[in-house]
Amino acid sequence: MDIYQLRYFLALVETNNFSRAAERAFVSQPTLSTGIKKLETELGLQLFSRESRTISLTEAGHRFLPRARTIIYEVNAAKQEVTRKTPVLRLQIGILRGIPTNRLATLLRDFNQSHPDVQASLKEGTQAQLQSWLYEQRIDIAFSTPPEEGYRGEFERLYSWKFLLSVPAEHGFASRSSIPLKRLDRLDFIHRTHCESGTDLTRTFANAGVNPHIVFRTDQDNKALALIGAGLGLCMMPDIHVAPEVVQIPVDGINIGRTIGLIWRGTDDNELIQSFRLFAASNEWRPNRTKTKNLDWAR
Repeated sequence: MDIYQLRYFLALVETNNFSRAAERAFVSQPTLSTGIKKLETELGLQLFSRESRTISLTEAGHRFLPRARTIIYEVNAAKQEVTRKTPVLRLQIGILRGIPTNRLATLLRDFNQSHPDVQASLKEGTQAQLQSWLYEQRIDIAFSTPPEEGYRGEFERLYSWKFLLSVPAEHGFASRSSIPLKRLDRLDFIHRTHCESGTDLTRTFANAGVNPHIVFRTDQDNKALALIGAGLGLCMMPDIHVAPEVVQIPVDGINIGRTIGLIWRGTDDNELIQSFRLFAASNEWRPNRTKTKNLDWAR
């Protein structure tokens, strides 16, 4: 299997036309067709369906596509790295699920702009996975809750959050300073399936005899906020997740929260990791609470 065959394959995937694919690959159409045929012969599988002048990927082609893209990406990256006057520094960052995406994206954008020679890659996982990946040196640093006892590494606090009730801005609860936990019984709720503190919250509800009606389950906070704003249900969410059409309210009897920070191997505290830690520590993690009331206790 040759690199040029993979480039022909990807060009045909992107254009769905042999003539346009040949133009993109800067070869003649017969040359591209021959290269694709050789690739299929070597794999022993047909990658494209060519029925009725329509070109589409077969099931084997769909399976092969992500691998081909990865190979070409690595080839291009290797070429760029070799020809660069300064070497590329790689920083592998772990991310705990539930970290606010918009603020994390802003941090990474600013870091990339100020460190153009650093190539950052992201890997999302649970707290246990992040710690395991650090041990295995698959990541260099991670956004996580404080590590479990016995963790051989460092932790630096960035911010803390607490569970609040998120309701639509037009909801009857929106003007309240707090809500009794019992008032949530049998109300429509959106459940965040990816929250690692969800077990504590579920136990608190159960102990109080409160049984919300789950109308939707999601592992995406932006989707949960959109559904709340549309009036489809309420949700207990960390107070760092905000939206213009959503109001957050404390719930009497619920005082559950977490601290988020950076964990890394103490033996690997090099200049690059130190620079990233400084950036993360200076980032504005707390949201602008223009519609949130009486939340001094949650800071």
